[in-house]
Amino acid sequence: MPLDFLAVQALDTYELERAGVPRAAGSDFLLVNLFRGPVGAPMRPGAVGDLITAAAARAGLGRHLTPHMLRHACGSNLLDAGGALDEAQDILGHMHPSSTQVYLHPDPARLREAVDRVPSPRVMP
Repeated sequence: MPLDFLAVQALDTYELERAGVPRAAGSDFLLVNLFRGPVGAPMRPGAVGDLITAAAARAGLGRHLTPHMLRHACGSNLLDAGGALDEAQDILGHMHPSSTQVYLHPDPARLREAVDRVPSPRVMP
């Protein structure tokens, strides 16, 4: 899975914190409990959701966020930035392109640009 600089930086910070928790340092799992019991055990999906909810509240977003909403935003942002459907499909781990198409949300300005790129039959070379 390709990661951007900020994601790598966040993982590095997490690894430093994790190294300071003896019961967590030797775990094979990527995400383990560092601040709630059982410390060092694999983090439950619900705990990840709780962390995202708390982060959204601290950021003042005023709405409940879920891990799936972040996944959807990632797919949509990738496609909005010009990524190809097959690239997003592979990054998101979808078996079929139709599963990835739900992440397509064309920007009206991009739609206008697409129409403007089509040569007009009225314009003579």
